[in-house]
Amino acid sequence: MSQRKPAQIHGLLVIDKPAGWTSRDVVNKVSGILGEKRVGHAGTLDPMATGILLIAFGEATKGVRWWQDASKTYETTVRFGSATLSDDAESPVLRTAKVPELTLERINTALPQVGELLQVPPAVSALQRGGVRDHARVRKGEVVVREPRPVRLESVEVLHIANPDIALRVTCGAGFYIRALGRDLGEAMGSAAHLTQLRRTFGGGFSLADAIGLEAFQQLPEESRLQHLRPLPAALGRVLPSLTVDDAMVLAFRQGRQPVLPTDLRGDVLILDEQGRAVCVAIAHEDEAGARLVVERGFVAPEAADDAPTEPPAD
Repeated sequence: MSQRKPAQIHGLLVIDKPAGWTSRDVVNKVSGILGEKRVGHAGTLDPMATGILLIAFGEATKGVRWWQDASKTYETTVRFGSATLSDDAESPVLRTAKVPELTLERINTALPQVGELLQVPPAVSALQRGGVRDHARVRKGEVVVREPRPVRLESVEVLHIANPDIALRVTCGAGFYIRALGRDLGEAMGSAAHLTQLRRTFGGGFSLADAIGLEAFQQLPEESRLQHLRPLPAALGRVLPSLTVDDAMVLAFRQGRQPVLPTDLRGDVLILDEQGRAVCVAIAHEDEAGARLVVERGFVAPEAADDAPTEPPAD
């Protein structure tokens, strides 16, 4: 049995996804351009959606779960008066309803409260049951029963009102569906609604100012493309607190020990060596002497990541 070829490219690429592409389409395109097969992404965007898509290569694929779990911000347009199967403009209208009076007071009253809440996902989604995604079941004509799931809404702001549309800015946790928010808002106002536009403006610690468009990336000279990859330590440091340790402590982590350090850090912590390389992510448990650090994910320090720039050049 042949061994998998080691990754040659390491780091995180921040792409501004264009409309009409699936997240997987973008990942496959960029992977083909760079010639690196060890690749993953953090946070699926629907084909209609645009904005921040984080694509990890090589050793950086080990950090996907932390970028995925970080808060995300979206700007979206909700259109009242009609509901669709997918809760966005990508599917036919299922029913129509009278457009409600769209005042700031009425909208704010109908919007959900900030905090933890239960949300029913859209019928057309990437959620899986028995290895089959819900969107595939729906397209086969199956009726998908969706159970409410706990999600986190951090903030929601009405940007403007232009009957029958309103624009919102939403910051939320992982697993939150903006499409479901628009659908539920329509129902809460005694009408129907769906999204006509969705853009992720922030995710995984990165904003649109950090991103490069897919077309612009494709047009870069080959020697310039790798300059846009963020090295793992800097990129993961956007979403996790970090702690630098000496060589003896690095060895302790490599040997699977659980050192206790005099720090008040708790939860997931990025451990760096004195050269600024990522050693591991450890979870810090409370201990009477500080924090007991238990390795969750170890990293190899590839030369490609070590030599990468700390920040890509401005576009």
